[in-house]
Amino acid sequence: MILLIDIGNSRLKWALWDGVVLSPTVAVTHRGEPATALSQLPQRPLQAVWIAHVVGQQHEAAIAQAVTNRFGVPPRFARSGDTQLGLRSAYAEPARLGVDRWLMMLAAWSERREACCVVSAGTALTFDAVDAEGRHQGGFIAPGLTAMLQATLGNTRFPTAELGTAYHDGLGRDTEACVRQGAFLAALGAVERGVRAAGAPPVRYLCGGDAAVLLPHLGSGWQQRDDLVLRGLLALSTARR
Repeated sequence: MILLIDIGNSRLKWALWDGVVLSPTVAVTHRGEPATALSQLPQRPLQAVWIAHVVGQQHEAAIAQAVTNRFGVPPRFARSGDTQLGLRSAYAEPARLGVDRWLMMLAAWSERREACCVVSAGTALTFDAVDAEGRHQGGFIAPGLTAMLQATLGNTRFPTAELGTAYHDGLGRDTEACVRQGAFLAALGAVERGVRAAGAPPVRYLCGGDAAVLLPHLGSGWQQRDDLVLRGLLALSTARR
């Protein structure tokens, strides 16, 4: 049994691989203390633990100790690489590419071995494209929907939590709707321009907290996949056994 852990800025997601099937993903909030949140994972015999995180090196030693104490297995941390499993980074300094973006591409490439793009719609909106030879073409990072709303509204009287409830394809007819639609259409436009710049890859994956909001408005060819980071970890773990 292999435990796969994806530690984001606010949540920790995990799944188990039994050699045949990847279990459903479970998510818990870590409130800035990912090592402490690991105590919520059930104890069981494990062959290996693989971790991807974006919480900074200052947390890594505590995470490693917590995993070793709880499961008796020292974890392996995923790193962005120059070339892994046939995927080649476009970055001059590959280690500077976020490991979550790298693993999402790795999952997409390992699954289909076709030209593809991966969009993560969360706190940030990220886009990465891979060509048919496994070459990362590059990507972009932009503010996510909530970040755009907050940046536009600042400390005005409009609550951002209520604005993100009625996105549609049209234009706004009051200030709140105009702000909401500005963020929404900007996100859609960024993704559509990214697809065009990448040569319209046939395989398109969408994940992140706002994926379900964007998906109905992006046209055909998109698949929502919320376990891509864990799938990328799985690809690494099975290749390195």
